[in-house]
Amino acid sequence: MLQQKYKLLVADDHRLFIEGLKHILQDEMHLEIAGTALNGKAAIDECRHGSYDLVLMDINMPVIDGIDATREIKAIRPDIKIIMVSMIDSPAMVSKAFKAGADAFVLKNSGPDDLIFAFKAVMKNGTYITPSLSHYFKESNNGKMRDKGDYIRFSESMITERERQILKLISEGFTDGQIAETLFISDRTVNTHRKNMLAKLQVPNTAALVKFALDNQLI
Repeated sequence: MLQQKYKLLVADDHRLFIEGLKHILQDEMHLEIAGTALNGKAAIDECRHGSYDLVLMDINMPVIDGIDATREIKAIRPDIKIIMVSMIDSPAMVSKAFKAGADAFVLKNSGPDDLIFAFKAVMKNGTYITPSLSHYFKESNNGKMRDKGDYIRFSESMITERERQILKLISEGFTDGQIAETLFISDRTVNTHRKNMLAKLQVPNTAALVKFALDNQLI
């Protein structure tokens, strides 16, 4: 009995990545790279008119980014499995990807096995997250990943206790100087913690940081 061959669309604006992927998948006889797209819009168009089973979707792409492209593809072709790939090592980005409809999230600097595990998981209607990021998200009682709906809230380990203290004071309207005086630390230390939180949670400014923290019950 012949094994089913899944058709893969690779959406990435770096041709070297696509060529490298072909090399990685050459021994995976059940996977066929049936098309490529160099931007999010092209990926949407390919999925609208092509017969693909899954998409390997880069997040940072021109015209339409991978997040928006994923959201639109899932709206028109919910049966297509989407594996998001990124260089951004951020739990916040993982959550954003899953909210858009992604079925898996793999870091680009992971080994080839990580990508193969992701392919196998999604084709069995499962989900997958690069192990270095998966501990931020909920697991079922037997240690396996739950459905995508469980990836939308962060664990309390997202931020440190000191960051939580600073974030709470920020939300109460304290200035850096007032926070420094209250916690017996320097203004520079407060500012460093603020910048670290902005980077870690992938939000653009302090207002967005406070909103994100409140929405995700981080404070």
